[in-house]
Amino acid sequence: MDYKVRVLDEKQGTSAKVRVLVESSDSRESWSTVGVSENIIEASWQALRDSLNYKLFKTARAAQAVQTTA
Repeated sequence: MDYKVRVLDEKQGTSAKVRVLVESSDSRESWSTVGVSENIIEASWQALRDSLNYKLFKTARAAQAVQTTA
């Protein structure tokens, strides 16, 4: 849904850390994840990876709950 990048300490120039915020949704719920690194691609990957892992975890828990009640 959204992707935001913030430089945490711009005074450090190219060695400054960036924070990437990824907001995701599956049309039922929304969630946000964060990645931090000196490398914008690494920070983006961290946030995206965590977002996908969160969705997979929630889907697995929901499936497990359905199996338990059946």
